[in-house]
Amino acid sequence: MRPETAARQLTYIADTRYDEDSASHWEEYAYADVFEYVYENGERQHMTDLVARLGDELRDGYRPTSEDAQVFADSVMTEGGRPLTDGGKK
Repeated sequence: MRPETAARQLTYIADTRYDEDSASHWEEYAYADVFEYVYENGERQHMTDLVARLGDELRDGYRPTSEDAQVFADSVMTEGGRPLTDGGKK
């Protein structure tokens, strides 16, 4: 899924949750860098999983920050949702 498609899907989810038109556009731009990151470094399923996770958060009434979205992206792009690590000290 391309980043702009992911943003559009999330906008549809946000539109069902919020009445304000401007609110849905916020999601499109707030997560643009994260969608691009997943597109360049992940697989199609990772993008689908990320949109689903963000959508779940929106439906629950929480609007994730872009930092939250990056954490979600890292969790869907690693086996078993483990955080990325270089093997060094924690």
